[in-house]
Amino acid sequence: MPDDPKDSPKDVVRRFFAALSTGDFDRVWEFFTADSTWTVNDVANGLPSQRGRAIIDDFLQPVREGLFAPGDPKIEVVRLIAEGTTVAAETIGRGTLLNGNAYENYYAFVFEVDPEAGKVVALKEYMDSDYAHSVSAPTQAGAPDAKYAEQLRSLGHEV
Repeated sequence: MPDDPKDSPKDVVRRFFAALSTGDFDRVWEFFTADSTWTVNDVANGLPSQRGRAIIDDFLQPVREGLFAPGDPKIEVVRLIAEGTTVAAETIGRGTLLNGNAYENYYAFVFEVDPEAGKVVALKEYMDSDYAHSVSAPTQAGAPDAKYAEQLRSLGHEV
């Protein structure tokens, strides 16, 4: 492990979640490379996985801007456990959805980190995807942003 604590795998993951909560996709992208992967444990939708820039363009941006009110969701890190360059994270995602519903979902993530480069090599996300799909469905108060309809449908969301 590097001598500098800012380069520890846990600190890379802490900084990643801080960036993710801002919604600044350029800042989030700095944690990935063209070979990085993000896999969501959503069995009903075939365990969708994104690689490289598609992590932002086909997944994070459509979910954040297509489902959530501006500025949301925010991620609370509950705990981090590390072994070597692998980090497990327990988190809570909270925010307001475009349909007016409150969102609160509990997540577990497993990261493989390159601490020297400050990069996420691979990330696996586990959460209650059925809850995420149902709470974000259209209501009389609002609906997901139609601009992202194709990407959201491919991730199992009703638009």
